[in-house]
Amino acid sequence: MAKKRRRKLRTEVKRAMLYILVFVIVGIYAINESIKIYKEEQYKKTDEYKLIEIGYEKEKAEYIINNTNDEIVNYLKTNNYNETYYDIISSKYYLNKNFEAYVQYQELHEKEEIDLIIALVNTNAASGWYNKEIDTDITKGDLILVNKFYHLNNEFERDDLVKAQLSYAYADNEAAEKVLLAFKDMKADVEEKLGVRLMINSSYRSYETQEEIYNEFKKVSLKYADSYAARPGYSEHQTGLAIDITSLEHPNAKVFSESEEYEWLKNNCYKYGFILRYPENKENITGYSTESWHFRYVGEIAAKKIHDENITFDEYYAYYVEGDK
Repeated sequence: MAKKRRRKLRTEVKRAMLYILVFVIVGIYAINESIKIYKEEQYKKTDEYKLIEIGYEKEKAEYIINNTNDEIVNYLKTNNYNETYYDIISSKYYLNKNFEAYVQYQELHEKEEIDLIIALVNTNAASGWYNKEIDTDITKGDLILVNKFYHLNNEFERDDLVKAQLSYAYADNEAAEKVLLAFKDMKADVEEKLGVRLMINSSYRSYETQEEIYNEFKKVSLKYADSYAARPGYSEHQTGLAIDITSLEHPNAKVFSESEEYEWLKNNCYKYGFILRYPENKENITGYSTESWHFRYVGEIAAKKIHDENITFDEYYAYYVEGDK
């Protein structure tokens, strides 16, 4: 009788344990499902889900969220899917501060390549020449930007200008001392490698000199003046960091542009801290036609970056100096 009771008790205990086990399993499953449903509901509230819902692939949605800001993400969420928006955001030199301007410009120029749109907007070239007046930040040292938007006033003058020697420059030339030192190193290497002698034709120009030059051109017309000369304060030559170069062997600008030394300078001047300021096929960004003679000192680090990435100084300044400020 006692054995029978014990056997029955064991059976009841086993049954109870089985019920408990089933209950636990069902409970765990229910909890997991509840958590899963909760997470799904929470995920549906995320920016990623909402971007995916309107058509963006998951990876692209993640990229947008990680590389923009709340304002831009909200804009995308409330507009229909547009692959161009992602193309803009994923462009190498994209800046969040210019997103709206990129979109507006692209809508008016649908056939334009995205990378070009980015460059035009970043450098203000999309606004039209001289349509913005921006005081040059003179604290940038070798990276001072002067173009058809950024200008210097009539009081700006470097305190380290040095007269260039007649052995490597024509009369009445001066520039920042570091520029002349770098030029002499470059000149020596060109002479050794190619047997030609580089010369500085023009360098620092005061605000007053710019006025005289510009006013002479303006006698023809304003359009003519803006095509061939910089407005006073808008010339790089006032920085003391720009020099015009030809060679004794090829003093004519056109002939120099077809010379071996010009090709050498294009490929090697960055090693000395110089860049060809107005390169070929960049007129829509710089505002100037190609000038084979106009070189700008920016320092070796910036010059190498500009050379390696095949960009203009205007593009470099917009992205690497100003950035998303």
